[in-house]
Amino acid sequence: MKHILVVEDEEHLAVGIKYNLQAEGYRATTVGNGPAALQFIKDESDGIDLLILDLMLPDMDGYEVVRRLRAARVQTPVLILSGL
Repeated sequence: MKHILVVEDEEHLAVGIKYNLQAEGYRATTVGNGPAALQFIKDESDGIDLLILDLMLPDMDGYEVVRRLRAARVQTPVLILSGL
């Protein structure tokens, strides 16, 4: 089963996205900020197949999350989610 990490600080959006992904047969996990996303990806032994990433996050924006992932040579595909 494909594992998708949703990084969204607005809980109602994160819950809705997770619900819909699970309804389509994906394993979905949510976190609310950039540092939590980076830590989760580092700790996840099975890996993440896709990252759905909000750009406007507290503590660290989505752009910085992608910069740090790529600097660490993490090549997980990223789908940007933004209300901008």
